Amino acid sequence: MSASPTILCNDAETNLANILKEAYEDRETDGVQDIIRANQIVEQLSAKGDVDAVADELVTAAVEASSSNKSLAAILNAILGSCCDSSSGSDETESINNSAQVALAILELIDEMHDDDESTMIKPDIVTLSLVYYSLCNQSNQESAQLILERAQQMSKKAAGSQRRRALAAERRKGSNTTKLDAKEAEKQLQSIYGPDIYILHESDDLVVLSKPAGQVCYHTKKTSAGKISAKRKKAKKGAAPDDDGAKVDISLEDSLIDMNFVLSTVNPVARGIVHRLDRGTSGCICLAKSNEAHMKLIASFFLRRVKKKYLALVPSPSSLEQEGVIDALVGGKSAASKYRVVSTYHGDESSQGLTLLEVETLTGRKHQVRVHCTEIGCPIIFDPLYSSFQPPAQASRRKAKKDFQRNKRGKADNTEDTNQSSFPKAISDLETTMIPGQEKFFLHAQSLSIPEFDVDVQAPLPGWWTETLDQLES
Repeated sequence: MSASPTILCNDAETNLANILKEAYEDRETDGVQDIIRANQIVEQLSAKGDVDAVADELVTAAVEASSSNKSLAAILNAILGSCCDSSSGSDETESINNSAQVALAILELIDEMHDDDESTMIKPDIVTLSLVYYSLCNQSNQESAQLILERAQQMSKKAAGSQRRRALAAERRKGSNTTKLDAKEAEKQLQSIYGPDIYILHESDDLVVLSKPAGQVCYHTKKTSAGKISAKRKKAKKGAAPDDDGAKVDISLEDSLIDMNFVLSTVNPVARGIVHRLDRGTSGCICLAKSNEAHMKLIASFFLRRVKKKYLALVPSPSSLEQEGVIDALVGGKSAASKYRVVSTYHGDESSQGLTLLEVETLTGRKHQVRVHCTEIGCPIIFDPLYSSFQPPAQASRRKAKKDFQRNKRGKADNTEDTNQSSFPKAISDLETTMIPGQEKFFLHAQSLSIPEFDVDVQAPLPGWWTETLDQLES
């Protein structure tokens, strides 16, 4: 590899590796993409050399800028992301074509370096392949794009193992004897089994967008008897309830759609069709890919922050909160940003806590981001079992018992008293009688999802238990 080049950044000659390092330390992959786009770094390098030379300089700089395999993978993916829409040259088509070729050359160089020395270079992951695939599709280089897609499919097949292969074989045998339901009929059947809060919001040949009910997991990493779909359970309806024999029923969104004969992509080795996820206790918009081609493009769209997601969260009213603002705080040790605005305020009285309905738009996509950011501004989401002490009595009692058990094991007594429960508004406390023991659901709803690449712009209706609660609070 060559030495890291010097490029023009903010009107000053600067070493590229230092630029990437500072950008990554500031805002991780978002920072790297922004600095490359803002300073047209790919275009600057392209003006000095051919595609292979540009790829070599970018990969060299990424290696020098990284402090671990994890940061190296992130910086390389950010560079590839910047190649997906680099179109700042005098001829936009020429610029896009050149950027796509740079992305492909970077992938080939990563492969060569990994084959030569695995300790120096990471192995490409599904995000890497998706970004290269996306850039090649933008260039209309279908032949190269198809090769990348086939590679991703083979990688997923190998990672998924024999259980996935058996399941797909069983579906193929079943396929000729099944009829694909239209969206309305499928929605009707899903609601008859899993309750009234599951909706099909959008469906095309590429994807399906649903409103997931709170309490249903998106997918299972390990298959157990609780997630098995049987005729008996389907007749019993509402898969979150226990069986007659007391066995727990825990059917995932993935399995419920497969049972309805939805064709889902296989790029994700852990869960078919799953591009992003919602926590079990969260309701609302979630997108699943139906084809592998769409799945790869969706991965790229999420990585490039071209997907817009907004949530509604019901929280205790803090002592002071601006009507709108930006939350910029680490989530899981990673930079994260969200915008919020106050939608409604429900005033309490002397014996009950006031509540606030927030709209939160995520500008990054971190695990538990909305839950952590609401806590960060003093507004933990009601019923959130991880970040809030604002729990229904039975749930809070179980949580306190667990803490007491852990403290007793460490030989530490807990002399604190839980004074939170007396502040519950009646509308919230009344929900306790309707909650199934052990079922996780809290006041966070993925309200809207916009994916311009696929003409998706949908809103998910609030679950029934949400609307009943808000109606009581308003009255």
